[in-house]
Amino acid sequence: MEGSSHRNRNVNVVFWALFVLLTGVSLLPLWSVRVPPMQDIWQHLALVDVIHNYDAPGSVYPEYFQLPSTPKPNLAYYYVTHFVSYLAPLETANKLVLSAYIILFPCSFLFLMRSFGRSRWLALFSFPLIYNAMFAYGFVAFMMGMPVLMAGVGAFRRFMVSPLEQPFNRHGVLSAGLLLLAFFAHAHIFLLLGMLCLVLWILHRPGTPWDTLVRTWPVIPSLVFFLPWFVVYFVHQAPSTSGMTFGSLDQFFGPTYYRPSFVINNFFHFISDYFRTDLDDALFLVMMLVVVILLMGRKAPKVPPNSKRKLAFFDLEVLTVALAVSVLAVPEHIEAQSIVSLRHVAITLLFFFGWVGFAGLPKRVVIPAVVALTLVHGLTIVNLVQGFKKVEDELDDYPSLFDRAEGGKRLLKAVYNQESRTTDYGAFWHIHFFYMLERGGITDVQFAEYPHNPVQYKAGMVPPKVPVNFTKNPVWRFYDYVLLRKSSMPNIRSVKNHLDRLADVRDWILYRVVSGPLPRPSDDTSVASVRRKQVDSSGALNQSRFRSGGIHVPAAVKNIGHVIPSVTGVLRRGRGEPTDGSGTPAGRVGRPVRSRVNRSR
Repeated sequence: MEGSSHRNRNVNVVFWALFVLLTGVSLLPLWSVRVPPMQDIWQHLALVDVIHNYDAPGSVYPEYFQLPSTPKPNLAYYYVTHFVSYLAPLETANKLVLSAYIILFPCSFLFLMRSFGRSRWLALFSFPLIYNAMFAYGFVAFMMGMPVLMAGVGAFRRFMVSPLEQPFNRHGVLSAGLLLLAFFAHAHIFLLLGMLCLVLWILHRPGTPWDTLVRTWPVIPSLVFFLPWFVVYFVHQAPSTSGMTFGSLDQFFGPTYYRPSFVINNFFHFISDYFRTDLDDALFLVMMLVVVILLMGRKAPKVPPNSKRKLAFFDLEVLTVALAVSVLAVPEHIEAQSIVSLRHVAITLLFFFGWVGFAGLPKRVVIPAVVALTLVHGLTIVNLVQGFKKVEDELDDYPSLFDRAEGGKRLLKAVYNQESRTTDYGAFWHIHFFYMLERGGITDVQFAEYPHNPVQYKAGMVPPKVPVNFTKNPVWRFYDYVLLRKSSMPNIRSVKNHLDRLADVRDWILYRVVSGPLPRPSDDTSVASVRRKQVDSSGALNQSRFRSGGIHVPAAVKNIGHVIPSVTGVLRRGRGEPTDGSGTPAGRVGRPVRSRVNRSR
């Protein structure tokens, strides 16, 4: 008996030492480079900069953007990063928030597995998927919501199987808090978590109607925020300030589906196919081989013969099947939202790992499996660090392009090819938002046009979109700077006299528009797509030079007011009240140039 207890203590020490080691190692790729190759992250971070420097002296942001005045999804990442930015430069704050995701990802998966009575050693399967497709895509709000989803499912499962005499126990409180956090993390995560909790509720619902109703209370706090938002934006189809909507209920929000062959052929891409090399594919195959071997020794759950709900003993398996069905049943795209169902692929695989059995297997199987998973993760980290450094080498100190650029101006990125030679995702698609991070200017913040994003353009202030062959469209002269890529240069011969080469690195050139940006076009000049409002000449920018000075950080209490608005504000907006932010300061044409001390390298 004493020997068994001693053995268990040793196993505990080995597990937690390995868990902490693998978690710490997982941070290396993120911190090994200044610019991690993440597709959308820089546009999201630019919107964080809008929030953080909205009230800074000389900021042009109040002229273009309005901050959220009502509870909305996707607020969590923006405001958490904003508040951390009071302690560190914005890029460092972003990495600190992403580090929290990296740490919480395996912790939440461990909590999920233990909530279903599965082996804690299954947590080793989560480490190679920390840098999953959502990380590579830079879908930062969804990505940050993944640990919330796994912890939320685990907490709700513990709540549903807890004694009926304690309906308001700590698991119920935790479930309610995580559901509420899921809404503010990402609406998609909230809906997905709600679906999984509903399946658990059906499988584990108590016998009497009253007890069944009591088991629903953790959902109520989150519905207080979700339902008004859903009614306004999905039922009443309230548009964003740029005129974009989610579509209509009768048309199911304009769904489109991928063919099953596409889903099959691109399966691994939506899990973690980070680089164009084959190493990450090979490591994934090794991990799946370990899964197959362990599945062979899996013992089926013991189901009491007199049980009326035998399916409840296979609840994790049922959730996995529900997630797998959603990959094909849920639309791939709806209006104003892309890559919907395929975001479920990695989550489905994580739940599938819970089917694997460690308990009861001989050491000659368990120990090699643990060693193999540890090596897979170690090689994954090596591959990630090398790949991230190759991407950084492609960029060749890209942020330095903007050292000589003025603050508070307008930048256009016009390139034929935005792809990286190293990654399988669009690492360079939104890299031009470094101009906003470095100099507080304006570029094409498309995310501020979407109805689900918390930061919105003011009506009529959406910058014009210019075709890649911008020389044939004079609207490009609306901008102060033009960014081009040498490896995909358009023909600029006809406009060369209007462009002054300001800075360049290995593959990128920044030009200044020497003839000066044109005034805002009048209403009869088309500068945007049909869905956007015309740019009004009454909103003309003051073109005086930006004012330099010390960095001013607005009082945190002002920004808290942007985060904790009234629910009635959502309902008022749905009735068509103006949302152009009247009364905000105007005429701010620049922002202080940030010193190098306040920039993360």
